[in-house]
Amino acid sequence: MQIIYGCIKQLLIRCLNIFKYTRVENVEKSYQIESVNRDIESNMNAELRAHEDSFIQNPENKIEEFENKANFQDCEQINDEETIRQFIDDIPHISFSQTELMKEIGQKAVVAFIAVIDKMEGFELLEEDQEFYFWIKYIETPEKYQIGIMKYTYTLNTSIESYLEFMKNLELQKQMDNSIDAFEKHYEDNNLQINYLRYKKIMFMDPRDFLYIKYTDRKGDDCLEISKSINVDHFHPQEVSAKQCTRALLLLSGNQIKQIEENKIMITTYSECNMKLKLKPVMTKQASKNEIKKMVKRYRDHFNQ
Repeated sequence: MQIIYGCIKQLLIRCLNIFKYTRVENVEKSYQIESVNRDIESNMNAELRAHEDSFIQNPENKIEEFENKANFQDCEQINDEETIRQFIDDIPHISFSQTELMKEIGQKAVVAFIAVIDKMEGFELLEEDQEFYFWIKYIETPEKYQIGIMKYTYTLNTSIESYLEFMKNLELQKQMDNSIDAFEKHYEDNNLQINYLRYKKIMFMDPRDFLYIKYTDRKGDDCLEISKSINVDHFHPQEVSAKQCTRALLLLSGNQIKQIEENKIMITTYSECNMKLKLKPVMTKQASKNEIKKMVKRYRDHFNQ
């Protein structure tokens, strides 16, 4: 509602500016028009303030989609698309001591995630069955890197609590994925982690590593866990690699987790990652889908034991 309200306000202001700066040959007429414009502007501002007050005092006027999103974040944190895109592209530069700032970044990442998770424009559906769907699209950076944006949905026979504990166990994650070279936890509290992840050389990709925050927002039978890369000066992993790694970027990655049955959850993942690859999408998209499908199978096998 606020976004719609903001657009209407901007449109009215632009119209008003057209009236205010239109040239009129007759000076007396120009003065009259200017006077009328002042009256219009005054009335318009009063009307807009009245609508704004009404919106604040009557939250039931919110549209249904906004109500769903507000379960996780306050109204004033819903941003326009340009702001969301800017937040996704930006990699914050912080120190490990700035945990409150990291939580704030996590909260904003939740807002960004909610804004993009349901948008399907430009995605290609690569696979669909009853319990696994996979979509992908690519965007190109000014440096000609191809950024893969993946969405996939799958189910696991477990609870949200068990899944979250499973994901926190980095040693177990290493055991399940042979391509992981190192997985380290550098900070943890109730809903925030700072993780370092390094992959071995695989297929078309030399070693890559990530330094990122992971933020969890839980509301009953709904949960969001969001990951976003950070920059930290003079960072050193606990386990040093013998090979040089390229620092890849988790622009925005997250899971929307819903408890759909007593012992069954549905996970929808959005992953926007700059692996700093210049390979054409046709060379990587099927491989990306197949790797995700293998990961889902490993998860299912673990929870079905």
